[in-house]
Amino acid sequence: SQPQRQHGKQGLVFSSSGVAYLSIASCHWRRFLRRGFGMDLTCWAPKDKSVSVPVPPLTCFLSCIVAAAGLRLWGRRIPILPDTVQRLIVVTARVAGASAAGVGIWHSLAARDHCLARFTPVSHGHEVQKMMTDGPFASSRNPMYVGMVSTIWGLGLLDNTWWAPVLSLPFLAYLEFIVIPVEEAHLSRRFGFSWEEYCRKTPRWVF
Repeated sequence: SQPQRQHGKQGLVFSSSGVAYLSIASCHWRRFLRRGFGMDLTCWAPKDKSVSVPVPPLTCFLSCIVAAAGLRLWGRRIPILPDTVQRLIVVTARVAGASAAGVGIWHSLAARDHCLARFTPVSHGHEVQKMMTDGPFASSRNPMYVGMVSTIWGLGLLDNTWWAPVLSLPFLAYLEFIVIPVEEAHLSRRFGFSWEEYCRKTPRWVF
């Protein structure tokens, strides 16, 4: 019957959405671990409790993706674009979302690898060895976080659901009011005028 076919289609979409969310989380986690072993210098970099944060941003980022996947699969559907919108618009939005998510993953990993290639740790609780101002850091002081947020929002658009963007708001607030101020205070103490000059030229996010 028509209701059964519609229910089957929705079930397929839900399953595909869950796979997409969890695949992104798994890929991000494996890549961070794989590139970290043997490269991340936090094993010997001096420890500094002043740059510690309650929860690592990567953990919060992955939690947002997993939570969005769970709510999308078993919670109420909250579409960004209503069902009455033309299919071409929906497809275009999904392609844009996939692109944003892909670019976000690439951007955050590229920024991380840029730090490690210059022998400075990226984990909290350790003293930064060198201030990054080139590469991904030339256009944003926090390219890794920009990439994470782009990934979350892109997944929401790809899946046509508000869950991912809504769940990113507490993550954004955590970064903006807790994590980044701790990092910037540490960098200011470490690099003084050079850091202040970099801040004047480069935005915290992208604007």
